Amino acid sequence: MKAMGRIILSTHDFHHLIEISQIIFCKSRNSYTTFYLTDNEKITVSTSIKEIEKQLHKENFIRPHQSYLVNIQFIRAVRKASACELILKNGTCIAVSSRKKNKVLQLLEKSTRIQD
Repeated sequence: MKAMGRIILSTHDFHHLIEISQIIFCKSRNSYTTFYLTDNEKITVSTSIKEIEKQLHKENFIRPHQSYLVNIQFIRAVRKASACELILKNGTCIAVSSRKKNKVLQLLEKSTRIQD
């Protein structure tokens, strides 16, 4: 995995400098994206999740659903039932769209292989 670095999240009042490794997941609602961080802070920016996805390393984040972007370091388990879900270390359950189920499982498998 690549070193993660930082990202600037601009809100109405602040420019937040956030360690990318502290982002658990992002959730979109219309043209807004909320970042859920390890210190339980939530930061909402007026940027689409598609734009956020371009800024984050693809090796570290997956898009299991049109509304979510998840840091794979925080995935604890994958529920493989017909309605696939990611279970995060903080207890959050995130649905995986049926269209993206195979891709998500492949990406997780690839990201967890032991490197020689």
